[in-house]
Amino acid sequence: MSLEIYLCISVGRTINLFLHPMKHAITQRNFAFITLLILSAGSSARAQTAWELKKDKDGIRVYSKASEHSRFDLLRVETILPAKLSSLAALILDIGNYPHWSFNTREAHVLKKISGSELYFYSLINSPWPVSDRDLAVHLRISQDAVTKVMTISAESVPDLIPRKKDLVRVPVSTERWLVTPLPDGRIRVEYQLEIDPGASIPAWLINSFSTKGPFETFTHLREQIKGSKYRDANISFIRD
Repeated sequence: MSLEIYLCISVGRTINLFLHPMKHAITQRNFAFITLLILSAGSSARAQTAWELKKDKDGIRVYSKASEHSRFDLLRVETILPAKLSSLAALILDIGNYPHWSFNTREAHVLKKISGSELYFYSLINSPWPVSDRDLAVHLRISQDAVTKVMTISAESVPDLIPRKKDLVRVPVSTERWLVTPLPDGRIRVEYQLEIDPGASIPAWLINSFSTKGPFETFTHLREQIKGSKYRDANISFIRD
């Protein structure tokens, strides 16, 4: 049952019960107007949960939509890269190279390696004056479906993994999900999603206004980085290309 129909039935019943003693006083025009308002509310509620294309340039599409449990929009990127799965995995696991492609990353280093496909790392993020710089500790994991070969990358912040630093704001929420599908022509299709709360008192409207800049620049630089021989020729033992 669609949201519009459900709202019409539920609210319509309520109106009918409440106004039953006065039903002869309500004209068909009034009821039609009430129904239109309900349908409009339903359409608006549905629109808020749909992805909206914000930027489409150079083969990189950036979408956003309102979050159900945060003031900050969810972000989604779709693109196709001229690379194999192992190339992207090698780039993602090369933590020290993040400042060369990850938006506003000043420093990044491994905190703890669990296995070849799992580790914890630290990242220091530049913020424009007068906003304080941010930092976060991240739990990174890479896995692959044995049948479809689809690679999944997850990177979730762990706010209390390491002590907080003076003059830095610890990012309370950062969740990244990558779904990477190999294509028959030697390329890969990337579907990336980000949920983030930068912490402190930055106005949500300000972050949301410029939210597409970071993902677009990140994937623009990533696409150039992955062409280098270091990643192009990489072979990752737990990834089947």
